Amino acid sequence: MNAFYTNLNKKTSTNYLRLILGILMIGATVYIQFFSSITRFQPYQLILLFLFGVYYAIMGAGMNLINLIAKSFINISNDAMVVKPSIFKGKTVISWNDISEIQINITAIRIKRTDKTEFQFEYQQLEDEVIHTLKTAIAHQAKLNDISIS
Repeated sequence: MNAFYTNLNKKTSTNYLRLILGILMIGATVYIQFFSSITRFQPYQLILLFLFGVYYAIMGAGMNLINLIAKSFINISNDAMVVKPSIFKGKTVISWNDISEIQINITAIRIKRTDKTEFQFEYQQLEDEVIHTLKTAIAHQAKLNDISIS
């Protein structure tokens, strides 16, 4: 089975109101700075208006800035399983040789290591297709490495 990778960051849909508002902010900034004789705005105010416009346009287009800055993912390969459950937690690398048992529950996966420590990953926020593929990939790798699943 091929390696399994899924991004855990939330996907955002296109919001046309935000997109239009961002473009209007950018356009207003450019117009006031270069084509208008209005002088009551300070340069820092125009810079802030421009930056907010860029932010709104990016968010309105459906791009998530968190995906550019921080990652949260699950990566299952033939060698190890790498899990980074949120952008605030560090990634955990678990080699298949270090796993003694895997418990797949309704809302979480619990991994017992050979050194008697446990790792638990809750997946109820994921989509059903991703959960099914994740469970299938873990079961396949556990079968290849003679790891008991309960």
